[in-house]
Amino acid sequence: MPTLQRMAAARPGRRQFLAAGLGAGLGASGAGLPRQAAAAAVIGDWLAFRRRFLDADGRVRDTGNGGISHSEGQGAGLLFAVRFDDRPSFERILAWTRAVLRRPDDQLLAWAYRPGAPIPVPDLNNASDGDLLVAWALAEAAERWGRPDYRALAAEMARDLLRRVVLQQGDQTLLLPGAEGFLKPDHVVVNPSYYITPAFRVLARLQPSPQWRALEEDGLALVDQARFGRWRLPADWVALSRGAARPAPAQGWPARFSYDAIRVPLNLAWGGHAQAAALRAAVDFWQDPAHAAPPAWVDLRSNAVAPYPADTGQRAILQLAAATLAGRGRPEALPGVAEAAAYYPAVLTLQARIAWAERGLTEGACGSGALLVTQPPAPGAEAAPGRWLRSIWPAALRIGG
Repeated sequence: MPTLQRMAAARPGRRQFLAAGLGAGLGASGAGLPRQAAAAAVIGDWLAFRRRFLDADGRVRDTGNGGISHSEGQGAGLLFAVRFDDRPSFERILAWTRAVLRRPDDQLLAWAYRPGAPIPVPDLNNASDGDLLVAWALAEAAERWGRPDYRALAAEMARDLLRRVVLQQGDQTLLLPGAEGFLKPDHVVVNPSYYITPAFRVLARLQPSPQWRALEEDGLALVDQARFGRWRLPADWVALSRGAARPAPAQGWPARFSYDAIRVPLNLAWGGHAQAAALRAAVDFWQDPAHAAPPAWVDLRSNAVAPYPADTGQRAILQLAAATLAGRGRPEALPGVAEAAAYYPAVLTLQARIAWAERGLTEGACGSGALLVTQPPAPGAEAAPGRWLRSIWPAALRIGG
């Protein structure tokens, strides 16, 4: 069977045909047309991401960081592949990830692979955000493709996350960024952008524990309390004293709302936390009329902003966050993956598109996930996370290798 790219190139209008088919049942005019256009755009974004950043062996390349690969990128690739029912890509990504990044003593993953280095995986420490994304994708793949082995592996990863990187400090449940290196004599270092609440909810069904709910609730409290500077924004890295002192930007990293912390509003929007103060603060910062364009970062001590504007990934998160606050928006305002200069803005852009659709933010859509749904759940049934993309591909147009 030809790949989707070959079919799309076979004759003019194939992409428009696909968009119309994906919008079936949503109406041919009015709100239907924007949703059909969004269907075509999000398909094109996945194809562009796969073409630019996914190697044939399943390695996702971070082109803005020397071509390294890391568990966060592998997890994002897996989640994208399952959401687009791209089973061949999923299997390749998973095989490479498990073969190269698997740690010897648990089911978590080493955080980075450096091609061409004498020891390509020099550090076996994990990155909790990458592990969360991989386990989340495995859980969804198990449901989508009827793979109990994927479900079992996701449950084992969830168990090891609880065992290795979830810490109880007083009445707080904390997520350590990795199993090693973040427990200091007088404080704990955390990264607020690692609190991926939709993943917590999925993994709670596989490995039931009250800690998942505590992570979500305490993570929300953390991003509310750990906000600094003129615009009251979360820092990339935060130090939590073992005493009663308030959170502070962690030593050893710039005290910035920057390339890590921009994922905080992404995760808040994706999790449906429209009332979170940090979400509003991020939008207010990016839309401050004092800026000629949204800045790429801000120093939380001096309030100095970057001398260059936000990239396409940050702009996608801004549009998502603003639409979340308003309860609706126009998806054509989102930039596309083709506009991204490198891996990271591309992955943020595609995540923002998925979150947008999952939260049902398109103007005229009715209910969560209404965008692109082609096989709605039975009456009275709750829509499963990601259903809007699990049914996106007609059976005859599955993505080939």
